[in-house]
Amino acid sequence: MDSKRPYTTLFLIQSLDGKITTGDNDSMDTENFHKITGIKEGMFQYYELEKRMDRVYVNSGKVFEKVGFNEKVWTKDKNDGLSFVVIDNRPHLNLGGCEYLAKRCETFF
Repeated sequence: MDSKRPYTTLFLIQSLDGKITTGDNDSMDTENFHKITGIKEGMFQYYELEKRMDRVYVNSGKVFEKVGFNEKVWTKDKNDGLSFVVIDNRPHLNLGGCEYLAKRCETFF
């Protein structure tokens, strides 16, 4: 491979729980998409479409821990109308993360 050529291959894999990932490790994870020119400008479209398409999401506690849900606080008066099923075998979510999801979600499992 030419050393002057940038590494630009982006692999998107949708896992069983619906999370879009770039591979089997965290070196190029979706949490970095908001920093990448060309991707960050369109991410809002993905999330707006996702909200209209799905009502119930399945995700792991590890993902929610990674994106900072354990430290977030829901300050809005209403939930966002989504429901989450969280599978967490460690647990990765602490009490703060569970409280955030319980307030944010219509239903939290």
